[in-house]
Amino acid sequence: MGKAQSLVVQFVIFFMTGFSIFLAIGSFFKYQSDMLKENSLSFNVELTNSYLSSAAISLVDRCKQCDDSKVSLKFPSSTLGYNYGFKLDKNGLNVSVISEEEKHYASSLRNLNYSLTMEGDTDSTRAISLTFEKTKNKLVVE
Repeated sequence: MGKAQSLVVQFVIFFMTGFSIFLAIGSFFKYQSDMLKENSLSFNVELTNSYLSSAAISLVDRCKQCDDSKVSLKFPSSTLGYNYGFKLDKNGLNVSVISEEEKHYASSLRNLNYSLTMEGDTDSTRAISLTFEKTKNKLVVE
């Protein structure tokens, strides 16, 4: 093999080695970014569920002498750019992320689902209204 061919082969091997290292490092950082985004999204869904659950419990608890009570909540879009979906049913509160990858978090509202009728679903693109009608023993999310 001549000197010129040896130099070309050396540069090709050097380029391929460098390119492989570049791809490996890029893939590692992409994996870390995806994992951090996934963890952050899960934490945001759980925190949003906890906030809405505490608002519902507070609404039901403070309505001692009233017939009905209502509270409006506004949720900003997630820092990740996602919106939330909220659903109340006989099992409790279910918060989900509206995206291509579905994330759900459900809670029983501290067993209020056994004593109240709960219904309704909405999303966080507009203000959320929680209504408690004591005469019907009903909690609604709109």
